[in-house]
Amino acid sequence: MATKQNKNLIIGIAVAAVVVIAIIVGVIVAKNGGKGNNGNSTDNGDTGQIENVEKKDLSNIDVTVGYGDYDVMFAQSKAIQNGETVGQVIRIDGIVSHPMSKYSIGQKGDNGQFIGTEFIIEGADESEYPNDGEHVVITGEVVEKEPLYFVIKTTPQYVETFRDVKVD
Repeated sequence: MATKQNKNLIIGIAVAAVVVIAIIVGVIVAKNGGKGNNGNSTDNGDTGQIENVEKKDLSNIDVTVGYGDYDVMFAQSKAIQNGETVGQVIRIDGIVSHPMSKYSIGQKGDNGQFIGTEFIIEGADESEYPNDGEHVVITGEVVEKEPLYFVIKTTPQYVETFRDVKVD
């Protein structure tokens, strides 16, 4: 009798897992309109492929985050990560954080906590990226890098690095 109950429990858990996965896939497909990762038909559908920003004019800025304005950075980072600002051009004056393989730009709060958003410089290799802790100004477009994962994408001409200033 205990064996039959365990078998029924395992089947119930498996069915629940399949239902959850189906719901997640349905949400992603509905959100993207069935057009690939970012809803644009120019995308080839591969994960991590983002619409080309080299051809975009990033001079029409929608949001600016000033240096040292942690509260604005916090709000913008949250909005970016929630996909609320896709397509907007954002200019951030902040600090580069590169603890592992991803680069972020952000601000430190009074408590020393860093809040930031990942950025990608199209057409640049890792040696051309700013160093960890450097003060930079980045202007870029908020894009969906992979399903439900948003970043700022820019090009080298929209990255201003203050190499003589290193921020703690």
